[in-house]
Amino acid sequence: MQSEASLQLEWGLNQFNPWDRRITEENIWPIYRAMRQEGPVVHSEALGGFWCVTRYKEVRAAALDYRNLSSGHALEIGKQNWTDKPRTRLIETDPPEHTRQRKAMQAPILQKRMGEFSNGIRESVVDLLDHIAQLGEFDIVADLAEPIPQEVLGRILGFDEETRRRNRELVRKFVHADLETSEDAHGDFWAFLIETIQDRLRHPGEDFLSQLCIAEVDGQRFSESELVGMLHGFALAGHHTAIDAISSMLLHLSDDEVKFAYQDDPSIGTQIVEETLRIDSPIHLEGRTAMADIVIGDVGIPAGESVALLYASANHDDVQFENPEEFNPKRSANQHVAFGYGIHMCIGLHLARLEMNVVLEEMVKRFPSYRVTGSPRGTGMVFGHHMGWESIPATIG
Repeated sequence: MQSEASLQLEWGLNQFNPWDRRITEENIWPIYRAMRQEGPVVHSEALGGFWCVTRYKEVRAAALDYRNLSSGHALEIGKQNWTDKPRTRLIETDPPEHTRQRKAMQAPILQKRMGEFSNGIRESVVDLLDHIAQLGEFDIVADLAEPIPQEVLGRILGFDEETRRRNRELVRKFVHADLETSEDAHGDFWAFLIETIQDRLRHPGEDFLSQLCIAEVDGQRFSESELVGMLHGFALAGHHTAIDAISSMLLHLSDDEVKFAYQDDPSIGTQIVEETLRIDSPIHLEGRTAMADIVIGDVGIPAGESVALLYASANHDDVQFENPEEFNPKRSANQHVAFGYGIHMCIGLHLARLEMNVVLEEMVKRFPSYRVTGSPRGTGMVFGHHMGWESIPATIG
């Protein structure tokens, strides 16, 4: 195993590989810092070669430039050759397809509709905390963070209990895959989604998924492959990201200084949520393909090259954020890019924030003395673009 210093030099400056399982929650931040110090754009020779956009200003600008940096060719760095499967997920489409799909998908999760989900989310959280009260010793990830997004997505999509179980099982297999197993995992998940869509087309109900199946946008219904891709986005985007964000928030909140600050002034709850998203961004990067010769941060990138937007690195850029490695529960004007930026900004951001705020409120109210009792175990970089937690042992106090 190489030392942290050598990882910074080898990975960060010319061999950064987001699929490398040696990346950990401890060494990734020094790696990103070394990359930012090297420049706003760094070239990696790994995975056939690609460009890493490292700094906040350049990441935001690149995320806005969807005409020159396409999402429809290589969302995952290192998987450009997946030409046998349709690219119909919202996040890997460009306008006009992206505009049409987003219009339909965002309907149930607009900010103005969050009140419809608030009570349901709170009921789910309270039920989970009732179970945790009986356990005494619990795992923040498995016993609290992981069940919440599935319940919420199930409510939105209209999944029954068995469908939620199958979805959870296949999603877990998919998001923990590596380059060798990802294609099979993707195929199994894709088949499940096709089956689910076909069932709704045969037996439509009143749920959102049924409405999506029969909806017309600009006078046209969505094809089966479009519907599957959209459902794919719902099932995945709100799963691991919410689990990781909730887990990170409760890990930071277990620190007495942060917990006491919140208890003294609950109005900073929103700031704690946003600071968690900034400092522990669940999604670390997204891939793009240069559609023309472009320049980012004075670095020329030829047409056809792969480009990684390092959102997590941008969120630790000390030009944008004072003391970026410090968790500040009262940080103001926190314009992080944890949800992405531009046309591909996460459509579920309001739902994610609602889930986190409800968990924060209910957890501190119910177990004000909860604490972490063992070393948190991280996932490392998963599926080439996100990081989170496998286990965080804790006690109710």
